[in-house]
Amino acid sequence: MENQDKDILRVGRRLLPVLLLGLGLAGCYGPSALELDYGNSVRNNIAQQLVNPRAGLTPTPAVGLPPQAAVNELEKYDKSFKAEEKKALEMKLLSQ
Repeated sequence: MENQDKDILRVGRRLLPVLLLGLGLAGCYGPSALELDYGNSVRNNIAQQLVNPRAGLTPTPAVGLPPQAAVNELEKYDKSFKAEEKKALEMKLLSQ
């Protein structure tokens, strides 16, 4: 038992400097790809806000589709999904 303890201590004394050297070298690595990109999204958002800093002061809202055109587009969009569901159901029934 005493010989095993001495062997463990001997191995530990040899291994400890190697581990410390490895930990020391791990701190010398350069920045990772993630660290190089750090903060770019925030800088991009700030730049986009600065394109027109007075945009929030205009009393008129942004112009989009006229209301009836928007309703028509949404209905057409909804119908497109219903048609796909019917086609999928038909294909499933035909394959059985």
